[in-house]
Amino acid sequence: QQQQQQQQSSEKQSQGAAKDSNSNASSDGNKSGTVRDTSRNLFSHLPQYREMPNPYAPEWTSTLHPDVIELGMKYASGEIQGDNARCRSMMHVFLQVLEDYVLPEPSKNETTVDFRTHFDHQVLKPSFQFWTVECRPHSVSMGNAFTFLKTAVASLERDLPLGEAKEILKETMERYLLERLDYADRAIAQHAMGKLQNGDVILTFGHSEVIEVLLRTARKENIDFYVWVADSRPLMEGKQLLDTLLELGIPCGYIQLNALTYAMQQVTKVFLGASALMSNGSIYGRVGTAAVALLAKDRHIPVLVCCESYKISNKVQLESITQNELGDPEALLSSKGNHGGESAASPKFKVLNLLYDVTPSEFVSGIVTELGIIPPTSVAVLLSEMNPQDAAVM
Repeated sequence: QQQQQQQQSSEKQSQGAAKDSNSNASSDGNKSGTVRDTSRNLFSHLPQYREMPNPYAPEWTSTLHPDVIELGMKYASGEIQGDNARCRSMMHVFLQVLEDYVLPEPSKNETTVDFRTHFDHQVLKPSFQFWTVECRPHSVSMGNAFTFLKTAVASLERDLPLGEAKEILKETMERYLLERLDYADRAIAQHAMGKLQNGDVILTFGHSEVIEVLLRTARKENIDFYVWVADSRPLMEGKQLLDTLLELGIPCGYIQLNALTYAMQQVTKVFLGASALMSNGSIYGRVGTAAVALLAKDRHIPVLVCCESYKISNKVQLESITQNELGDPEALLSSKGNHGGESAASPKFKVLNLLYDVTPSEFVSGIVTELGIIPPTSVAVLLSEMNPQDAAVM
């Protein structure tokens, strides 16, 4: 009997140990599952990609100008890409909205309606919020241009006749586009021309308006050079620049990012565009820009970033996680005759389409602006001279 009791107690102990081990294993599994969930949600704080809004929704058609809604659809569908193009189209729509604007009749408690307040609160802000919230997050260039426009509206004299106020505002907006975009790109091209020599092999990534202006200018000056256009899916923006180079008769080659090490053996200079210049000197650009600059830095090849000064941000960014934008995940999976397959339908399969990355300032040899070529460490100084109020915030 004693032997049977001892045997039964030992069996109970072994069963208890087995239960403890199973519970520990399950808890470890839960912990590991939590870690995996956390890794998948690493970018959950970013504005998530959303489908296109309904352009016929009453809340939009009753309050927004038709051109505002149409432009929002183009933003959301990706028909308009590039920071300059997005900013330019925004200002052109605001010009049309300004032309069609009619001052409302004052209410019973008002003698007159202040054009500045009404145009700002009832026209500009709702339009910009529709683009940013419902269609696509705005770029730094759009944000800076919108801030400039709001300041221009607030600076108008209250007693100005409506026609005169609209004319002044129209001239201000057109001058902004001319000076800060068109003239700036030409000036940047002239400054960068001093770094080009006959026989140079240039590498650029994707498509940038200012880089295209630079290469056009170099062609007109009869400089002998070769261009490698590096590109990446899913946008394949480099094909647009490639078409321009072929049209101009500029010798060029086209590669994807995975062939970068091959082309870099021949490259003498790298010219890159930028979506924004952060105040700490880092470059916020199309995803893949940092990889190009890193490899060029490793090969001791000069990296020059061409960027208009209206893209300078007063923010500091050290990596690509804190602030970024998510694109359509299906764009990474879709190709001709293939739309993701069965793997895309798996609940354990998550697609992340980051649109931008951050290039550290130490990877950049110089930044070419319309004001000249500056080191990345001088971006904050340039910002303080251009916008003293932003420097105070820093």
